[in-house]
Formats: sequence, C-alpha cells, structure tokens
Amino acid sequence: MKQLICSLCLIAFFIGACKTKKGNDIPNNNQSNINDTTTFFDIKGFFENEVKDVSTTPYFIYTTITKDDNKKDSMPLTTKGFVQLAQQFLEKDITQKDIKHFYKEDIFRDLSTKSVTFDYSTSNKDLDVQSIDILLDEETNKVKFILIRANKTTNDSTIITQLNWNKGKSFLINKSVLKNDGTKYSTQQYVSWNNE
Repeated sequence: MKQLICSLCLIAFFIGACKTKKGNDIPNNNQSNINDTTTFFDIKGFFENEVKDVSTTPYFIYTTITKDDNKKDSMPLTTKGFVQLAQQFLEKDITQKDIKHFYKEDIFRDLSTKSVTFDYSTSNKDLDVQSIDILLDEETNKVKFILIRANKTTNDSTIITQLNWNKGKSFLINKSVLKNDGTKYSTQQYVSWNNE
C-alpha cells in the first residue's frame, strides 16, 4: 500500500513538473504578473507620506531655479505648488504590474555613508525610469535619501531627469534637454521646506 501511494505521488510530481516546464516555455506577461511575489521598497508610499507632512505642517517652503546661464531665481512656494512639483516623484512608480518585471533589485551596505542601499535598475531603454537608489540609515532603517534617474525620448529631443529627495528637508529636480539639432539646455529646481 505504501509503495502504491509513493508511486502515485512520484507520478503526480513528474506530471506537475512537465506541465510547469511546458507552461513556462513562452513567457506570458500576465502570468508573470500574477505569480510575482517580489516586494519592492514602497517608494510611492514614502513620497505620499512626505507630501502629506508638508501639506499639513506650516513650513516655509521656498524654491530656487537655476538655468544654463547660471541665473538663479528664488521665491516662496505655496503648498499647492509644492504638491504639483512633488507629483514628478510620485509618477516614477516602478511597482506597476506591466513594468515591474523589467527591474532588478540589488541591496548592499555602504560603509562610507553608513547606509543600506536599495538599487533598482533596468536594461530596457524604452522605460522612463532607468534607476532608483534608496539610502536607508543602517541603524534606524529609515529613508535618508532617494535618487531617481529617468530618460525620455520624444520626436525632437532626449530629456534626462535626475530627481533627488532628502527626507524631511528638500528635493532637487535636474533636467537636461538635448535636441536633435545638437542644442542643449538644462534647468535645476531646488525645493526646501524644513532646513534650519
């Protein structure tokens, strides 16, 4: 009786293995999304909490815009203006099911910054977000800094954007636009709300 049960289990195992192998010969995006159990760091949730904090706390928010000619304009920023600019960070969500599988996660400890770094990157040049680095304090495991690199190609130009977020204090948006005719211009926008 035990031999019969063992034989049946062995046959069921081989049939299941064959079906699994056959089903995986041609990857199906929908199938990979359904079976995806990888958990990425909740970057969007982090940004939402930061935006909520700034929106509900009476910080003095200001921004400095620097252009190619090094001309700087500094001015106060309303909460509404802050939220609109912060939207650029919220839009860089790589956890969406249709793109998540294009990214790989690497985690390493950086002794020089006393941080644990989560690195998400892709080799797919068609995707907007090319990489994200999240630095966590190695003692508290709380976010210290997030760096996002994005590329976008349009009919007449390539736009390279680097977005940096310093938790609870400031963010920076660097944009470089390279036109097909060879002309280039860049802007940098710094936003601060909790710097003593």
